[in-house]
This record gives sequence, structure tokens and C-alpha cells, in this order.
Amino acid sequence: MSHLVCVVGSLNDDTTLRVEALPTPGETTLTTTSRLSSPGGKGANQAAAAAVLGADLGCEVAMVGAVGDDEPGERSLAALTSVGVDVTRVARRDTNGTGIAVITVDATGENTIVVDPGANGTLAHGETADAVAALAPAVLVLQLEVPLPAVSAAARAVGPDGGGLVVLNPAPMPADPQPVRDLLGSVDVLVPNRGELGRLAGRPEPTTHAEVAECVAALDLTGSVVVTLGADGALCFEKGAEPVAVPGERVDTVDASGAGDVFCGCLAVGLAAAEPLVDAVRRANAAAATSTTHHGARLLHP
Repeated sequence: MSHLVCVVGSLNDDTTLRVEALPTPGETTLTTTSRLSSPGGKGANQAAAAAVLGADLGCEVAMVGAVGDDEPGERSLAALTSVGVDVTRVARRDTNGTGIAVITVDATGENTIVVDPGANGTLAHGETADAVAALAPAVLVLQLEVPLPAVSAAARAVGPDGGGLVVLNPAPMPADPQPVRDLLGSVDVLVPNRGELGRLAGRPEPTTHAEVAECVAALDLTGSVVVTLGADGALCFEKGAEPVAVPGERVDTVDASGAGDVFCGCLAVGLAAAEPLVDAVRRANAAAATSTTHHGARLLHP
């Protein structure tokens, strides 16, 4: 059985600015406490986390995406290669620069992120479908920082008889969530946060476990749902079973940016290694918490 995890998604060049407090609308923050440039992108962050953890679980990781033919693109590819990610299916565009993200992090670790997709926005449905069909992964990981047609094509390429699991992290959620709802029939494991779950369900953001369960019940989804709750852990919903709460790990948070990506990448590795969903969530939850104890959006060690 294949233990390959394939991530279809974004690769960005991140600039992280640390400030005492996040600026409010119309406010200018003149003083930063530090600045960090590093490779990022939701897809690449997830692939990197999967590779770091997968090295211990016998899993391989491949990335499908696009970068510019530029220095940030070279840095992005080199960073993934350094942790063992196969980047041979990452396209290089000479007409679009590598995507960029500007991240502001306050003293408590909370963050805001603005993304210019660049080459990520050129990823075509034919490219993703062909790559996924050729790789035949055990687990396919998807998010929404690349065009939705490319995401949908990748999910369909796994196919109902392909044997692979499709994991969707519905972030960032588009203004109209209906196209994402239309994709749910191809998803085996949906991994939203509370806000994304509420928007998919057409309800206010849930604040209690009961409200989360109501939102999950409102979705037209035959697969499982793992709702990430930040520092409060996660809630797992599997068909025919009672919801399982996985408590949060108490750590000294320095930077929470990328924690959700680490969670998704590590969850995918657990599933590829045939772990039960709740066990994979527990491992992913611990890794995501660990990732918040240092600067940057990547998992440095399991």
C-alpha cells in the first residue's frame, strides 16, 4: 500500500513582522520588534510538516503547485527539498512571480495575513489532475490558496475507486462558499476551523461544542469532519460514532501563524500510515502546538 501524501496548493515567500499589537483599521504601526523572511504558503507549509513527521512514519510527500522563475521560487523549492519533499511537479512560470504573503504577529502570537497569489493563481486544472493521477497518493491534501478549478480537478483525479483519501482544509474561504460546498462530495476528511465551518454551514461562527455539532450536521458530507479549535484542540466527527474532543496542548505560544497548516500536514501523514482518525488528530494537534513555540509557519521537528 502506498504511503504517499500529495499536497496540491500554494507556495509563497513570507515576510513576517512582529509588533506589540495588531493595528486596527485606519491605524499605522510604525514600530516592529523583528522581521523574518521565510518560505511559506499553505500548501508548502502542509507539505513541509508532512515530510518532517513522515520521515519517522515511512511516508513520502510530493508537492504540486507553481512558483515564479525567480529567487523566491528557488528558495521555496530548496526549503521543501531540504526536508524531503518531491518538488518535481511544481511548475515554474516565467510570466508570474512567486506568491508573497505579509504576516503581522502580535505579542500574544495572534496574526493577520495578506497574500498576493502570483504564480499560485496560474495553477491549471489539467496540471493538477494529471499530477495526482500519476502519483496515485494514499492521501491528497487540498486547500484554497490556488484556483478552485485546480482543487476540484485534483480531488476528482483521486476518483472513487482510486483508494486514496481526500483531505480538504477550506482556507482561505472565498466570499461565496457555495463552490466549496459543491466540492464536499469528493472530500473524505474536511478540516475547517470554527469560522470556516460556520460559513460552510450558512450559520454564525459556532462558539460551543454543541453549536459546532449543529454546523457539522448541516453539511452535506458523507466523510469525516475535524474541526480545529486553536488552543482548545479539535473535535472529531466520524459517521456512526459520537464526537471525540481532543484537548489542546498547553504551550508558551510565540507565533501561531501556520499552526493550522502543520495540523493538516501531520494529520495527512497519520492517515497515510493507516492510523485511526482520532489518533492521527492527537498527533497532529501536538505537532501544531509545538509549531507555535517558535517563529515562522513551519514545523521544525515532530
